[in-house]
Amino acid sequence: MPSKILKGFWSLSACLLFVLLALQEIDDLKFFKDLRVLNQDIEAYYHYLPATFIYGDVRDLSYVSEIDKKLRPTSGELRFGIFEVEETGYDCIKYTCGVALLEAPLFFVAHAYCLWSDTSHPADGYSTPYQLAVQLSAILFVLLGLLALRGFMLRYVRDEAAALAILVIALGTNLFFYSTHDSGMSHGFLFFSFAVVLNTTDSWHSKPSARSAAILGFAMGLIVLTRPVDSLLFLVPILWTNGLGWKAKWQLVWKHRDHMVFAIMAGLLPIIPQLVYWKLTTGHFIFNSYRTESFNWTDPHIIDGLFSYQKGWFVYSPLALLGFLGLVIMAISKKWSSHAMPVLIFYPLAFYIIFSWHLWGYGGGFGARPLVETLALLGLPIAVLTERVMDKHFILSLALGVIVFLGIYLNRFQQDQFLETIIHWDSMTEERYWEVWGHDNWEGLEPFP
Repeated sequence: MPSKILKGFWSLSACLLFVLLALQEIDDLKFFKDLRVLNQDIEAYYHYLPATFIYGDVRDLSYVSEIDKKLRPTSGELRFGIFEVEETGYDCIKYTCGVALLEAPLFFVAHAYCLWSDTSHPADGYSTPYQLAVQLSAILFVLLGLLALRGFMLRYVRDEAAALAILVIALGTNLFFYSTHDSGMSHGFLFFSFAVVLNTTDSWHSKPSARSAAILGFAMGLIVLTRPVDSLLFLVPILWTNGLGWKAKWQLVWKHRDHMVFAIMAGLLPIIPQLVYWKLTTGHFIFNSYRTESFNWTDPHIIDGLFSYQKGWFVYSPLALLGFLGLVIMAISKKWSSHAMPVLIFYPLAFYIIFSWHLWGYGGGFGARPLVETLALLGLPIAVLTERVMDKHFILSLALGVIVFLGIYLNRFQQDQFLETIIHWDSMTEERYWEVWGHDNWEGLEPFP
């Protein structure tokens, strides 16, 4: 096989394996056929599209009650994430429109299919084709994120190391869950934006261009729009030096200061629709749609968020620890320290902010879902760790491979347990965790109290 074809083969294969397994998973789950994709947060993120392009008035969401009665006739839950603005009398969606913007392309495909094909599916924005479009949108953007991360890693590590890092992130963490089971949540889409920011930050520092600056700015704008707390990622491009040193980095920025203008303008573009929406519904360009929900800065639950049996990130995605081991290796290496520093500064601040939220467990979900998008920052550390191990000894390489295989198997097994509610969405304890360990059905298990 020619060398040009072989270059990047394994990492590309890892990306494609994710796609195949994710498509198989959504086909096995059949959530889109059972109309189970759009519910709670996922449905609320999505309302922007049918409200705007089918029902004609994003300020009047009265139709949602009837839709919800059809989707969930027994739940009694109507209009989740929607409230009436007292000042204007209009309906307002709690969540911002970033997810909907990225779901829009396949939404239009689904809408065209329902309108123009010989199908029994109503063109109401919520029937089976639309629900499938939401799931496929998540898989598509996670794939694009993996490809962006792959391009970044291949500048620094061998293809095999990049491939293992992609397998760990895509299949060995709760990113897979938010690409399939809860595919309409924001985290898979944010993973894409995080990966693009990382990739374009590095490429701009290597070869500055207005194009990469504009892409970087647009991706940051999407992040701010989708989940404002993730705007902390600004630290990565600010602190990134690519080994140039601080003085040379800021000389480069000053030399290409016109690129910063492009980045800022591009960053504002995706935010404009949200400002217009708030103005139309609330009378204000800036509006706190979370209203009474807030952060408790004096009582962060960092240990709970990372290590608790209720939602701990490292409990339910233990392979993420490989990324932090890789970060340590990078931090003490002269070659890698400048690449590690922005990430090492980002994570402690992210842990503090994320787990200071009043609902630190973030409701129903598998593991610590607000950290899913940050996995993009662990790709290079995992790859560096892998390359270091591969260069040391065959036995160590084999041991790492076994750890990754077992971690991926555990991740998939526990996600199946979650699907069967053997792992509870919000009430797990250490005792319960070990009680259900290894059980793939309810036989011999006591129900939750």
